[in-house]
Amino acid sequence: MGRSGKLIGPMSLVWTLGVAVGAVVFMAGALNLGTAVARWTGSQVAMALFLPVSVLLGIAAWMLVLAAAWRLRRNYLRRAGIAMSAVVAESDLRYKYRSGPLNVSLWQVRVEVHFPHPDSGADARVQKQYFYPEFRKVKARALAERLCVGASVPVVVHKNSALFDIPKRPVWTDIW
Repeated sequence: MGRSGKLIGPMSLVWTLGVAVGAVVFMAGALNLGTAVARWTGSQVAMALFLPVSVLLGIAAWMLVLAAAWRLRRNYLRRAGIAMSAVVAESDLRYKYRSGPLNVSLWQVRVEVHFPHPDSGADARVQKQYFYPEFRKVKARALAERLCVGASVPVVVHKNSALFDIPKRPVWTDIW
């Protein structure tokens, strides 16, 4: 528990660094696999396309790995943690316009909840962010309305870790 009352554990840093290193290693493996398949086929087309195909498939597979890790963690916390109710202290819905080659704009829902920690009784705060692409703005607004200031939100707490017990997965850097 940090001085500010936030649930801050070393797992957040481990997770963020682990995901970054894991992404590099995973993508290197995907590129090596793509190279091996292209060489095995002996096709010039396969050799020409292995890089973009390997990158796209590697990114998609990595997102599936992250989703599976989050589900495993969520199931573990549900078994080992304590379910309780928290109160939304801050809630914010923002539109993030991104210009550039991809022109991907996002809706960001940022939520902070307060609750008494079940072990220490001290006031604890947890903050999460959720991003939605432009075409999912209705879902972003629905989540922001559901998690408005003063609303009650189910959380699962285990030691220095807390999880909003809602089905939407937070941003990959904010899962822990």
